[in-house]
Amino acid sequence: MKAAAPPPPYETSGFDEGPARALLSRHQWPPGLQDACMLTRRAFAHRYWIVDNSGSMSTPDGSRLEQGAGTERLVGCSRWVEVADAIEFHGELAAVLQAPTTFAFLNPPRTGAQRVVVSSAANLPELRAAAASGPGGGTPLCEHVRSMAALIQADAERLRSAGQMVVLVIVSDGLPTDGDLAAAMEPLTKLPVWIVVRLCCDEERVIRFWANLDEQLELDMDVLDDLKSEAEECDSHNPWFTYGVQVHRLREWGVHEKILDLLDERALSSAEVRDLFAFVFGQGAASLPHPEIDASAFVHALDALQSKYPEPFNALRGRRTPWLNVKLLKRHLKPGGGCAIM
Repeated sequence: MKAAAPPPPYETSGFDEGPARALLSRHQWPPGLQDACMLTRRAFAHRYWIVDNSGSMSTPDGSRLEQGAGTERLVGCSRWVEVADAIEFHGELAAVLQAPTTFAFLNPPRTGAQRVVVSSAANLPELRAAAASGPGGGTPLCEHVRSMAALIQADAERLRSAGQMVVLVIVSDGLPTDGDLAAAMEPLTKLPVWIVVRLCCDEERVIRFWANLDEQLELDMDVLDDLKSEAEECDSHNPWFTYGVQVHRLREWGVHEKILDLLDERALSSAEVRDLFAFVFGQGAASLPHPEIDASAFVHALDALQSKYPEPFNALRGRRTPWLNVKLLKRHLKPGGGCAIM
């Protein structure tokens, strides 16, 4: 695909956060996560999504959060329906943030354009038309990566002078069918770009391919699985925390916070537990006692704070649970209870 001219940067003057915060509140984001999302307007000048709409995306092993009759649960669906949910959310978020986001589909959709730039609500019908056409075709990832790299390269000098980056989100369930992806992505190592790879399958060969690619190129990259898989990884190290869809969407949006990376790598230290909830709840967590001084007071205050906000859906329990499990966190903070020693 031929590269177009670099898009214009965000409009930064006179921006009203109200509509964006209203959208995030409707999706029950706590204030700290909302704040992190707002900061992306200054940090990132543009977002590029490469969306795999190949035929394999019709495989029925995806999941989506379904609400109805006062209940909600993860239900089975195709990989494409799972991705379409993410596209809908991020398209709406791009519109209310007035944050230009290019959605590029690997294969020409039967309806709608193959490449859609969203920066306002007026662009959403075209994006929805493309997403509604469903999957079909091959996986020409290399072509699209080269195209996006050319766009970013053309804008690199301006980005660096402004102290900004762009986000490149690659949504896929497979391997490229059009060449060497490592060679196609190598130019990105020299560009101001943060990369998110959102995998839509749990096939070991695909997961291993992307992990090896990350090690080979040493890219600034976050590889994400689906919501439940990420929740399972978090639970294996930090079972006192509910990995909600709000955290998952924030990472898909391109927010890179080290404390979120650590959730699925090891048990957090007591200081990191405090940092995590300061990130999730924002200013409301600023006055929390330090857990190394009074762990009981810290947990009590944190429990009181979380009660002010809606509970997130827990993909592992199949129901809503608090952001933190008080009993498990108390156990975690006890000497020898699991906290990492820093």
